[in-house]
Amino acid sequence: MIPGIKIVDRYIANEFWQPLLFGIGIVTGVWFGAEQLKSIFNLVMRSGVPIEMALTILGLHLPEVIVMTIPIGVLLGTLLVFNRLSGDSEIIALRTCGVSFYRIMAAPLMFGLLTSFVSLGLNEAVVPWANRTAKRLEFVALYKTELPAGQANFTYFERAKDLKLNRMFYVGYYSGKYLSNIIVLDFTRDKLVQIIAATSGLWNNGEWVLEKGRTYVLAGDSDITRVLQFDKLVIPGLGTVQKVLDTGKISPKEMNMLELGHYLELLKASNGQTNDLLVRYYQKFSQPLACLIVALAGAPLGLLARRSRSNLGLIYSAVVVFLYYVLQSSSGALGDAGRIPPIVAAWLPNFVIGILGMIILYVKGK
Repeated sequence: MIPGIKIVDRYIANEFWQPLLFGIGIVTGVWFGAEQLKSIFNLVMRSGVPIEMALTILGLHLPEVIVMTIPIGVLLGTLLVFNRLSGDSEIIALRTCGVSFYRIMAAPLMFGLLTSFVSLGLNEAVVPWANRTAKRLEFVALYKTELPAGQANFTYFERAKDLKLNRMFYVGYYSGKYLSNIIVLDFTRDKLVQIIAATSGLWNNGEWVLEKGRTYVLAGDSDITRVLQFDKLVIPGLGTVQKVLDTGKISPKEMNMLELGHYLELLKASNGQTNDLLVRYYQKFSQPLACLIVALAGAPLGLLARRSRSNLGLIYSAVVVFLYYVLQSSSGALGDAGRIPPIVAAWLPNFVIGILGMIILYVKGK
């Protein structure tokens, strides 16, 4: 290690900020122009929402978009910085002084790690709060009243260990201890399907007390149907269902890592976990780490462009970004469908881009 190497690290790291902000700004602007501005225009022009509230809603959607565009900014930053350092022969000068390319990579990797922590912090502390607030303001803007405290259209599937469906619960609306428009489908009886429908009900210490409903019993091998009316029906042993109902007031998109993990544990108790929720949970870890992965891939890619063809840096950036998001979409769809394990679906884009970066790094480091 030569004297003053830390100064070189700081010099390389300081070069990243302008391309990072440029990349985030450009992609965020395009994203807003394609999606969010259309929604805000509809709120203002069609629903008569005040422009101040519309802009507030727009700003609340900004953190979620920034989290998605930070990796693009990191990739663009590493590509452009190392393209410039290579074009100005500064990399050659460092290599001549005995600094290996692996040592030069310390600065971009530290930068990628720092932005990963920033992305994780935004995604966990800011994005869930911002999404919930935006949802509440949009409801107020459209319906001129506060968002109801309860939950509407709740559906819960209770499965056996072999994932066979035992019971399905539907609640039209739930607030506090009160339930309305309840439907329960019971498949636990051999060759019989029992349907319980009630207009109202009450949650009481682990059981549902349904009022003024009917019970339909359907035989699977015949057309015989029995219909029984009841004024009061008690369904015990629904503690887990009630916990999921209470937790489900917040959609998984609005949950942070701890909230989503707790929600999945509740679903696991009744074998009700779904692949899409598991993919989203693992992406809570994999997506912030994408900043580090693209920094690993971007630096050696930036050295492939020559001074006379510096536009190759932008081309490489576009190719890697396209590859990353294609992998993210396709692997996410495969994970949701159960074709590949959810953890593989969440980490596959990082794995592929990381392997690509290490291969090019190995070739350039010789």
